[in-house]
Amino acid sequence: MSDWSQSHWVEASLTADEATADELAERLRPFAEGESVAIEQLGDPHNLDPNALLPELHLKIYIAAEQATAELRQEISAAVAPYPVTFTALAPTDWATAWKEHYHPLRIGQRFWIQPSWLAPDQATADDLIITLDPGMAFGTGQHPTTHMCLAALEELVRPGQRILDLGTGSGILAIGAALLGATTILAVDNDPLSVEATLANAALNGVAEAITVREGTLAAVPEQDWDIVVVNILATIIMPLLTEEALLHHARPGGFFVFSGIVHEQAAAFEATLTAVGGRILHTHTLGDWVAYTVTHA
Repeated sequence: MSDWSQSHWVEASLTADEATADELAERLRPFAEGESVAIEQLGDPHNLDPNALLPELHLKIYIAAEQATAELRQEISAAVAPYPVTFTALAPTDWATAWKEHYHPLRIGQRFWIQPSWLAPDQATADDLIITLDPGMAFGTGQHPTTHMCLAALEELVRPGQRILDLGTGSGILAIGAALLGATTILAVDNDPLSVEATLANAALNGVAEAITVREGTLAAVPEQDWDIVVVNILATIIMPLLTEEALLHHARPGGFFVFSGIVHEQAAAFEATLTAVGGRILHTHTLGDWVAYTVTHA
């Protein structure tokens, strides 16, 4: 048994498949310092071959050592059962340092380079669009397959001067990516106030705050329509009711585009049937690991 008294922080970690990682992250979030959950894609993130990324994901949270009682550790284990949790006492050092050991620069698509602020982007090229994101907050840092596919789709779709709606913005990474691609009017919406704070901070960190308006709320808080592109990276079970009950497809201009992500393979058929029933037309299907994303327009 580790000696928690000699540590400032305790790391709780587990490995899960892609289909369940997001759900498990939500179960872990209430226990984590700052509600921060690190989700790391296993494999080689520097290899552009999609098969270089393994289907397993590594989830980590950090807990102040004085709070990591046996009772709390049992509660965490029960919350994510049957996935086994490993608890590791860290050396007495700033907890953010532990994140830095596992967060490295990452290329996505043809031009995006996801970069932690404490490292120089020495592997990026002059043509790369650098997104600076730091871990230690409650949202992702571009490592998840659903984010990969959304950024790659935006890279194909976004044109300078366009209007973009990012629904369920999380860390704001997709809104920032759209701004770097030249979109000038971007609305980033999330129902989590922590997401609003994170997106505002990340937009400022990347020098694109003037292009991005951040709003707390749901689709009901977006009366504006006629968007050129609407990107929704949430979960299929959330997106489908937005399509059938809240007329999500009406939020893009005629000829506009949607990027939907967060759909696991097992949900793809149901999602496609729902999308077609409300007038959506699938232009492209993206797959990465167990996840599917779609580029869509009006039928």
